[in-house]
Amino acid sequence: MTMLNGTPRNFLRLALSGSAMLACTIALANDFEVPRTSWGVPDVQGMWDYSSRTSMERSPVFEGALVISPERMAELVPSFEQWAEALEATGAEAPGPDNVGAYNSFWIDIRDGLGSVDGELRTSFVIYPEDGRIPWREDGRDNRNAQRARMNYDHIEKNAGPEGFPLSERCLISFSSVIPFTPSLYNNNMQIVQSPTHVVIMAEMVNDARIVPIDAEFSKNMIPKWHGNSVGYYEGDELVVVTKGFHPLQVARGGGYTSENATITERFRISRENVLNYKFTIEDPDLYREAWTGELEMKQSEGIYEYACHEGNYAMPGILAGARLEEAAQAQSSN
Repeated sequence: MTMLNGTPRNFLRLALSGSAMLACTIALANDFEVPRTSWGVPDVQGMWDYSSRTSMERSPVFEGALVISPERMAELVPSFEQWAEALEATGAEAPGPDNVGAYNSFWIDIRDGLGSVDGELRTSFVIYPEDGRIPWREDGRDNRNAQRARMNYDHIEKNAGPEGFPLSERCLISFSSVIPFTPSLYNNNMQIVQSPTHVVIMAEMVNDARIVPIDAEFSKNMIPKWHGNSVGYYEGDELVVVTKGFHPLQVARGGGYTSENATITERFRISRENVLNYKFTIEDPDLYREAWTGELEMKQSEGIYEYACHEGNYAMPGILAGARLEEAAQAQSSN
């Protein structure tokens, strides 16, 4: 993260006032009683917003500190306006009149500062290892690249068929990270619905939904799925969801932090009114020296909108039909 000087005073006031409000909220949380469903389990249902400026790994600019003060954040973390200006200046995909291929700032939802957990401003989602860095094996990245290469479609030209496009362009999975949940540029919302036997966890982005059976076992003949196979259980005040059996194509063509052999354990807990604490642990011996854990808070969301994705994917036939017309025109001109 680049240090930008000249942080607007209103940003500092906002950070200070927000911290005071969070501290007051945490003090009142001592009397908070975790809500429970009519069948007696922790009630984590609702729509939740996980937008944040915090990064997965801790930037060296924070000198190893997991928690910083509002004053320090104002010094080190650019405001949204500064961040957007910096992206545009470097030619990255950012809002602005000179970049017609990008979204404007109306669509970008990343908040104006770091996310907090229990009233403390966090510099990374990774809380273990304590340095805030993902513990890659020495050969971890090579292993990941080899896994990708085994399932890649490099022999298919992009416009030869839908398989030549990334999974997100085919509207199969999201380009943002939804297992574990970490923020993207926009649509950082998810919804949880519970029943006595199942839980549904749906991400706003591409309408990705996981149907999680409660107190079930993984099948011995488990079929790999987009976002894996999940089972859940309740432990104290938490909903715990364990996921494995990821589709190898997701590893090859998608993003995320795991190989097809990973196990991800998520923990959902209402920590205070309208706030969902979310922890995840990733175990992946193919890639990492040890299991690592991240944590963030989600706030009650204002709502989830339909993510149409190519308006029903009508654009894909148009792209491919255009490519066929170009090929026909080139063949005719060569005759």
